Amino acid sequence: MQLPEQTAEPAEQGAARISGRDHILRNWVAVVGLGVIALLAFAKLGEDVFEHETTVFDSTVRAWTLAHRWPPLTSFFQVVTTVGSVTPMVCYAVVGALLLWYRGRPFVASTILVAPAAAVAAYLILKNMFARSRPSGLGNILEGTYSFPSAHATSSAAICCTLAYVFWRERLVNGGTAFLIAIFIPVLVGASRVYLDVHWTTDILGGWSAGVLVAALSAALYHSNRHLQSRRSREGIE
Repeated sequence: MQLPEQTAEPAEQGAARISGRDHILRNWVAVVGLGVIALLAFAKLGEDVFEHETTVFDSTVRAWTLAHRWPPLTSFFQVVTTVGSVTPMVCYAVVGALLLWYRGRPFVASTILVAPAAAVAAYLILKNMFARSRPSGLGNILEGTYSFPSAHATSSAAICCTLAYVFWRERLVNGGTAFLIAIFIPVLVGASRVYLDVHWTTDILGGWSAGVLVAALSAALYHSNRHLQSRRSREGIE
């Protein structure tokens, strides 16, 4: 009478393991695919910027934006660009990492901290490689750094996408909240830079691409850490 129960249990465990492996594979495919798309997008934008093929597009968007400025919106975007700058973004990442560490997820917390470090290194190196001038005006005078890619766009995309994904996978936020963090915040921050005339539009697009690539690498590290923790747990049980 006990034979069916004894044979059914290993079969259920085997099915669960296969399902778990399929889920991990889908996650890896999604992460790698997103990283490749971001890399190709940045490569194309970088080539066009280097060859000065984006001048007409950038100038057209800039002219339209300057012609449609509205004082209340200008004030709003000044606040957005301040709270969405690199230093506050790094602070958000540190707070997120501390929360995960407090909840007993030290390896996951380290994943969060990779994003700001990689984002800052990426935009510093790339800015000096392309050495692109900012739009003429107050932004060019006040900012005093190269334009491509945008530091705001790079850091906000890298950090917000990483935080959103990891917090969603750790069930700290739902899917809707994760989407808002990953998409709405970087878009708002990037738009503020164009509206305030301190960046060209392609600076923002390049920054988003670089940031998403950093986030994809952070997500890959997250999955590696999760896989390592799961394997250690299984070995401990066995």
